[in-house]
Amino acid sequence: MKVVHFIVNPIAGKGKPVITTKYLSQYFEKKEYAIVVKHSRYKGHAKFLAEQSLREKAAIIVACGGDGTINEVASCLVHTRTALGIIPIGSGNGLARNLNIPMNLDKAIAIIKNNKTVAIDVGKVNDDYFFSNMGMGFLAKTISNFERLEKRRFTNYLKAFLLSIPSYKSNLKYRVRCNGREKWFQPFFILVSNTNELGYNVSLTKRALLDDGLFDIVIIDQLNPLKLIYLLFLFLIGTENKVREHYYCRTGKAVIEIKGSNSKNTPYQIDGEFKSCDSKRLQLEILVKRLIVLAP
Repeated sequence: MKVVHFIVNPIAGKGKPVITTKYLSQYFEKKEYAIVVKHSRYKGHAKFLAEQSLREKAAIIVACGGDGTINEVASCLVHTRTALGIIPIGSGNGLARNLNIPMNLDKAIAIIKNNKTVAIDVGKVNDDYFFSNMGMGFLAKTISNFERLEKRRFTNYLKAFLLSIPSYKSNLKYRVRCNGREKWFQPFFILVSNTNELGYNVSLTKRALLDDGLFDIVIIDQLNPLKLIYLLFLFLIGTENKVREHYYCRTGKAVIEIKGSNSKNTPYQIDGEFKSCDSKRLQLEILVKRLIVLAP
């Protein structure tokens, strides 16, 4: 009998069926599967529940939510043989889209039953894992504003984005070391991505692959408002590299050092969740194919 645990973010998936043991029983035969459903109650709780499920010898642990919920669950499964299942009922769903996991519940559950697995790379920044992306500067500010809004949906993300434009100012300088080179920036934002999509079908790293042993780094230097609007237009048509402030590289390791900050904390976002650390030096690396995921 296969033991499958579902860790559900109850805030995600408004308008979709509630994922309960009763709901799942129509898909998973009792003779073949032992189903356990757990609901997270606060930020960080999904990670606690996933660690508990590992101790309980679950063969598959399914994250039901968005990229943030997936991050908490998947962080416990790195370097293990336990497979991660994904039911994408969140807002952005960047990792699920990159893995071609359908947004349709029936089809997503069918992938879990099919039991086909792939091994994907894992990003790491200091002690934190990321599976889609991490971002600094304006991207972290946008996520910070997004988390203050009541509901996680695209219109609120757009609202947070627009609110962040006039309020974001930074004089910090960043030294980026990768591929044997060193370069200084005063960036508008830095994006380090393991996937080819941010979420909501938006991509700044179309060349990124989940299993190539590399992440893609995009850095945009400080822009005036008019140049920012122009850059947004270029992103929409996929020609953002035409602006001289655009920097792009692909690497397996990088170091980012921040200069000029009086704050003790360095803010960033990881897989759509706002975080910070007490270090001005971020060590980034790719862990090659260290996570097993159920995928088409």
